[in-house]
Amino acid sequence: MALSRRAFLPLPVVVALAGCTSLTNDEVELAIENRSGGARDVTATVTPVAEYDGSDPPEPDFEGTVPPGSRQLVPDVAPSPDAGEKPIPTRVHIVTGPYEDVQEVAVTGTGTIDVRITRNGLEMFFAAQD
Repeated sequence: MALSRRAFLPLPVVVALAGCTSLTNDEVELAIENRSGGARDVTATVTPVAEYDGSDPPEPDFEGTVPPGSRQLVPDVAPSPDAGEKPIPTRVHIVTGPYEDVQEVAVTGTGTIDVRITRNGLEMFFAAQD
């Protein structure tokens, strides 16, 4: 019996699943999505608040260019609490073009810290893995 074309996942679905490390990841990942009109040079640093020292800033977790309409994934940027433990306050510092923002995100478990670059600024939030 020959396999039909319907037996396979469409290419966009396969590519999306291949890039989704949070399906098997036990740590927190960073996803930088560029929704602006052009490529953006981005520097991103993610540090638990308890470990942050302003006199000795940590090395960036990501430095590079994010093309428009794309999403850059950076695995294992922060620890995640075990089940039943308190959320871990995490400092997220993003610099891209004219925008710079530092926010504290509560990491409640495994998941993704999402950063969206838009024409009007930056958006950051934590999306827990289901």
